[in-house]
Amino acid sequence: MRAKIRAVYSGLASVMLVSAAVLGANVATADSIQHQSYQRTSQTEACTSQPGETPWQAGWGADSSWKPSWEQWANGGKGGWTCTRSITWAKTSVAGGSSTGAYGLGDIGPGGGLIFLISGGLTYEMAPKTWSGSSSNDTPTLTWCSDTTTILTGANGLAVGTGSANTTAMQSPACTSGAAVSARAYRGGGFSDWFLPSTDELNAMCNYSRNPTAPSAPSVSCYVGSGTSQNTAFAAGTYGFANNEYWSSSQYYTVDAYIQNFSTGNPLFATKGSARWVRPVRAF
Repeated sequence: MRAKIRAVYSGLASVMLVSAAVLGANVATADSIQHQSYQRTSQTEACTSQPGETPWQAGWGADSSWKPSWEQWANGGKGGWTCTRSITWAKTSVAGGSSTGAYGLGDIGPGGGLIFLISGGLTYEMAPKTWSGSSSNDTPTLTWCSDTTTILTGANGLAVGTGSANTTAMQSPACTSGAAVSARAYRGGGFSDWFLPSTDELNAMCNYSRNPTAPSAPSVSCYVGSGTSQNTAFAAGTYGFANNEYWSSSQYYTVDAYIQNFSTGNPLFATKGSARWVRPVRAF
């Protein structure tokens, strides 16, 4: 018997029967509790995970497991053995809109990153500080690019939305190692579209670190924005930054690229061959 999922959204009167594949599509547009169930062949059949539960499952409630039950709707209304659960299906996005309608600031994205910015129809998540495999913040420090004396065509974007293109321009053969190469090689959530943030994207990350509940817009300099240092709780958490200088993917000149000091918030530039900290991001 093909498994069927019965979903009941809180606050809605409708009930729908859909195949288990619906679990791979996050379609709700506001906070809701969804009750799901599928029919078992017998009382002794174990409840197991269903196809399509990832990547959305990481954003659901603390206990998203299936539990054995009996429901009247099963077996054509004659009743039957089922597996059921209740999950938080979606969270309300903040003003400005999310490309998925499912995430807000502070949520954990499908790549396991923290949502720090929603802009231009895209939702941006930052990797955890242990993204490189080290237990310390964003180590090891890296140079910007293996080529330290050439202006790289296409790596000059400063605005929000340009970091990915900058990073693509910095891949081999332009750069065989360095910050952008390592950021693109990160595979959080199984995704291959991580990149080194542009200056404005990096500034947005800095603003978030100062005020996670209501960060200033990317156009507001973190250097003069609210708070002179990282929020204490955020700094000590999974996504906090080292009080050091981080690379952007934005080229400044032949031998220099933009950085940002996360201790002061000050935007600066540094020679491409010098070692700085790195934090990958992705947009979806």
